[in-house]
Amino acid sequence: MKKILLIVFVLSQYNAFCGGGWTQEKGNGFFMLSQRMISGTNYFNSNAVIVSSPALSAFTTNFYGEYGITNKLTATIYTPFLTSLSRESGIDDMGNVFIGDNATGFGDVDIALKYGLCSNKINLAVSLIGGMATGNFNAGSTGTLHLGDGEYNQMLKLDASKSFNKGIFATVFLGYNNRTKGFSDEIHYGGEVGFVKNKFIGIVKIYGRKSMFNEVRKDSPIPGIYSDNLEYFSISPQILYKLKGNIGLMAEAGFATFSRNIIAAPSLSLGVFLDFKK
Repeated sequence: MKKILLIVFVLSQYNAFCGGGWTQEKGNGFFMLSQRMISGTNYFNSNAVIVSSPALSAFTTNFYGEYGITNKLTATIYTPFLTSLSRESGIDDMGNVFIGDNATGFGDVDIALKYGLCSNKINLAVSLIGGMATGNFNAGSTGTLHLGDGEYNQMLKLDASKSFNKGIFATVFLGYNNRTKGFSDEIHYGGEVGFVKNKFIGIVKIYGRKSMFNEVRKDSPIPGIYSDNLEYFSISPQILYKLKGNIGLMAEAGFATFSRNIIAAPSLSLGVFLDFKK
């Protein structure tokens, strides 16, 4: 089982900021409502080894939006406004005992401003992303379920994108995430390749998250999406299809080839979007 590619819940938190080196034109926007689902009995521990644990399930309803303030400046927001977590009672492979628990509430919000640096043969854009501590880090009756990480973080991110013939496009990015309250800073990197054909958009994303290990926290023994020293490298296919006008559907899943301090379980995201043009 340790060699199987597993889908990881966290793929989304920063992957939600799409668009690459392109910015929205003034007055245009992209808005999406989506549902993420996960349930499993495995996680990657601090040694990147898969460990069995009591079943943990998470259902998150998200809103993502981006809007062109000017032709070069785009505002974005990612809001997990309804998160439901539940954990069964039991003992994990490390001998940790867990009491059954559940929690429902608001998650951590990410907001960003993206500025287009140039739009010639290669589109360059820089983003400043702020993570808000709006989710409860000590949720549930036991206080061990995490709806957020309880810290305000800031990430500076650079995107470079290019369009090719026959509707093909590609993006690469690099970012540095400054975390607070005892969480280690992180480097984020990756890219995507996609193509557009009529009403169909297909994208394959890769995303890496590397901890600087400059802080050490002592949190819940079962790592989650808000763990410290969290790492992964993922491959995430996404499909978007326009149904009528500017309304469409989205489906996405992610496969991790390496992870540390994070839940490991099958995951799926489904959503509906509006590609707004003034």
